[in-house]
Amino acid sequence: MATVVYEDPIHHLSGKISKKYRTTYNYRKRSNRKYTSVHGNRTTPVTEKETAWRDSFAEICATTRYRMKDPSFMASDQAAFIKQNKYKTFYQYVWNVVRQEMENGK
Repeated sequence: MATVVYEDPIHHLSGKISKKYRTTYNYRKRSNRKYTSVHGNRTTPVTEKETAWRDSFAEICATTRYRMKDPSFMASDQAAFIKQNKYKTFYQYVWNVVRQEMENGK
């Protein structure tokens, strides 16, 4: 007996179709996986730990954007990015440098 695979008429969807619906469509290019997830409404308040992480994340992102525009950091960051092979994008590399500096108190 043949296996039936149901495919959407569109190659892939990614994201929400409308704010009205809670379903999110996801597509992963590398593995060619397609799946959906349903997000419910939160029933618990945001904890202090979550708030601290969100604030820290926002600060890291803002500092990263500033650092990438600053010419005094650009040459050294680009040279260090070329030497490493852990991070695939320059933004990802600078973001992690900023995060490590913030954790170490620089």
